Parts: sequence; C-alpha cells; structure tokens
Amino acid sequence: MNEKILIADEVSQLGIRRLESAGFQVDVKTGLSEDELCETIKEYNAIIIRSSTKITEKILSNAKNLKIIGRAGVGVDNINVEAATKYGIVVVNSPEGNIISAAEHTFGLIISLLRNIPQADRSVRNLEWKRNKFTGHELYRKTIGIIGLGKVGSNVAKYAKAFGMKVIGYDPYITLDRAREMGIVLMPLDEVFKEADIITVHVPKTKETYHLVNEERIQLMKKGSYIVNAARGGVVDENAVAKALRSGHLAGAASDVFENEPIVPDNPYISIENTVLTPHIGAATKEAQVNVILDVVDQIIAFFDGRIPHGAVNLPAFRGVSDDLLPWIDLAERLGKFVKDLVADRVNKIEIVYYGDIAKKNVNSISISVLKGYLIKVKGNYVSFVNALALANELGIRYTEIKESVDVDFKSMITVRVLTDSGIRSVSGTILSDQKPRIIEIDSYRVDAFPEGYLLVSRHRDKPGIIGRFGTILGKNNINIAGMQLGRNLSSGLAVMILSVDSEVNDDVLEELLSKGDIEELRSIYLS
Repeated sequence: MNEKILIADEVSQLGIRRLESAGFQVDVKTGLSEDELCETIKEYNAIIIRSSTKITEKILSNAKNLKIIGRAGVGVDNINVEAATKYGIVVVNSPEGNIISAAEHTFGLIISLLRNIPQADRSVRNLEWKRNKFTGHELYRKTIGIIGLGKVGSNVAKYAKAFGMKVIGYDPYITLDRAREMGIVLMPLDEVFKEADIITVHVPKTKETYHLVNEERIQLMKKGSYIVNAARGGVVDENAVAKALRSGHLAGAASDVFENEPIVPDNPYISIENTVLTPHIGAATKEAQVNVILDVVDQIIAFFDGRIPHGAVNLPAFRGVSDDLLPWIDLAERLGKFVKDLVADRVNKIEIVYYGDIAKKNVNSISISVLKGYLIKVKGNYVSFVNALALANELGIRYTEIKESVDVDFKSMITVRVLTDSGIRSVSGTILSDQKPRIIEIDSYRVDAFPEGYLLVSRHRDKPGIIGRFGTILGKNNINIAGMQLGRNLSSGLAVMILSVDSEVNDDVLEELLSKGDIEELRSIYLS
C-alpha cells in the first residue's frame, strides 16, 4: 500500500508495527499545534490521535488527501465529526477497548474510598502507625447504585455482585428484561439516590446529564454514603459534593474526571481529606492502550481494503446504496432523533413501517438510520450505521421492520412506532418532490413540518388563546418563531402544534408555557 499514516499522539509501538507490516508509510509527529498540523496534514491519507490532538474544521479544510481519522479511544469530542463528514472523511473510534480498564478503575476507587487506602498510605510514608484512624467499611451487603448501565456500568455491576453487594440502578434506555438478565434492580433515579450506600455514575456528558448528581439529589442520600465519578467531568456538581463532604452528610467521594482538566488550584475537592482523586486514568492501562490502538489500526487497514470499519462514527458515503435512497436515509435518522426527544418513557421496541413505493425497495440501510438517530440521542456521536444494531441489542431494545401494502396519501411514507412502558407513540415522514424531508404525522395528528433545527412540540387543549400565549412568552424571551404547523383531533378535543424556533428554549420558558395547565405535553427537540 502507498497510503501515508500520521500518528499525532503517543500510541503503542505494536500499532505502528502492524501498520508498517501492512505496507503503510507511518510517520510519528506528536505535539503539533493547529497551524503546524494544517501544514503537515496535507500529504497524509490517514491520521491517528488519542485525546490530546484536536481535529478542527481548519485542519480538515487543509487535509486534501485525508480519507480517515482514527481515534484510539471512545470519545470523539476532540474531532469535528460534522466537518469531517462534510469533507467526506470517515471517523472511527474504539468504544470497547478500554471498558474493562474503566470498570476496574471505578472499583479501585470504591475500595480505596471505603478502606481509606490512599490516606493510610500517606500516613505510613510519614512513619505513622495510626491503625484506628483508618477503620473502614466492608462492601459486603452494601447497596451500590449505578447510574448508567452501558458496558462499563454493567461490568461494575458484575464486580459488585462478586463482592456480595446489592445492585440497583437507573438507566432510562435499558429494558427491564435486560436489567433482570444482569441481576440489577431498576429504580427511578431519585429512588436510587435514596437507597444506595454508594453512587457511581457511568453516563456521557450531555445537556440532560450535566450536574445530574446535584445538591438536591445528594440530600436524598443516606448520611455517610459515597459518590464516585469515573465517567465524565460535569456529570457531578463538584461544589455540591464538597459541601456535603464538609458537612459530614457524605462520608467520601472519588473522582477520576473533573469539570476543568487538568485540575485547577481552586477545585473544591483538593482541600478535603476524605476524597480520592486520580488524573483521568480510567483507561490508562497497558492492555487498554494496546487494545484501542490495535482496534483502530485494524479498522484503518479494513478501510483501505475497501471494507466498512466496525467503529465508524460517520459514513460520509453509503457503499452499495443507490442515490434515490439517500434522502430517505437522512429522513430516517431525523425521525429516530425526533421520536427519542418526543417520548419521555422507556422504549422497549422500535417498529419501522414502510408504505408505498419505498416498501418495494431494500430498506435495511433506512431502518438502521432510524436506530442510529435514536441512539445518538442516547449514547452520543460514536453511534454509527455499523454499531447501531448492536447497541440497540445491548440495551435490550427490540427492533422490527414492517412493509405494508395498504394505500396511503403519499407515494411513499415511513412510520417510526415506539412501544414504551406507558403506550405506543409514532411519528411519520416522507420525501416530497423537492427531495426535502417532512414530518407528516405525530401519533394520529396530521402535520407538515421540516425536521430540522430547534422545534417545540405541544399537545394541548384545542381552545382559543394557546397559540397566542406561545407567541407572547417566546417573544418576551427573545425566541423567534420561524414556522408553525397545527394538527387537530376533533373527537379528543386536542391539538398538536410544531413550532420551529431560531434558538433553544430553556427549562424556565418551558415551565412558563406549561403553567396554565392546559398543555398535556411539551417537548423541546433539536435536530442537527
């Protein structure tokens, strides 16, 4: 092979040797600035990074020969994936290479906390022998509350059961059947905080999870309990935890991640003795570092062999998919994202129903796009067309593809129907002659809306004054309405409204809109 690979961060030599043995020219140039990388990247066909190097749109605009970016790790926050897709560059990562390391580190933090191991170590090094000062607690028969039951969280659950702990958890996306298989008792979030002796979080940092562990939830916890964060900085409100530690409400806290990294001098944990702090080393094991680089290297080799890499975060071009299906693939992903934001309950099954001409085609790529859109809202941007089905299976979400022969009002139509704990919800879409996607139905309400940007979706009493109230309140808060669609159901006396707005609607505005009691459901939806 004649392709040139740039290694921009330190990685295991095993990965470099594997690339070289496959015939690639490999150059290692670490610590490059953005401007230096803009110049250097021009001659390379692939680049491999870890977390230090940031791949910006400026860099990508200069990467005239770049075909693929390999991230040796899970997160792709340091890569502008949207820009990479625009330039036709594939982004791959290794979401499973460091799962065991992260789970084991979490458990190391838990044991260190309950047995005061770091504090006792420091004491001995000072030639002290204060055994009574470091009396700890057993894990046996303690209750651990795991927030987020993905691969890391489920492995932590496995280790906890081996220690004889009771395992409870919260994850709004995993099915009850899947939780039972793992021996985990699912509870509402606040109940987990009330029942657990130890809370450990394993969720990505999103708008919904930012400060998920906050002062209100900490106050629900038992006096003398513990909090561990080896997931992402910002999921835990560090100031709230520090306050509870100083008051004695919490017995201890451990963190491998921080809101500001590297840790800053005014971090509230630093001055508190009953904390265990590590510098974001959850994945820093020899095995994990080898696993992630070998995984990424194998994907790059597969890519240049003409195969689809299994960890592709994006796929700028669909190999083997006809051009006439591309608008439907885009619509499907938007419908998946839309239904995720529309539905508040746990989803147990996703049905994708095809009507009209589209039902006569091979729609597998369209169905996977629905799952991808839904799961991006759950798992983050590392969800791809390659791994979406596997991730749905991991959560226990069943998925079916149905082709209907009944006549509909459109030449072709897709309906995404989700079965939740409390009922069935659905959204339908189509592609019209302008080749742009439309949402044409929400549940039984007919609408006609573009699934893009910021949307407000309301189900409310069909009576005068409500639309005016939306305009008044949104206008007062400098939120411009770009478009409105209304669907009515005369038999129920309800209407559904979709407002397209120019900016995000925050929680305070949503509460003000809901304050009169005549709106049954209000959802803020963002479709990128």
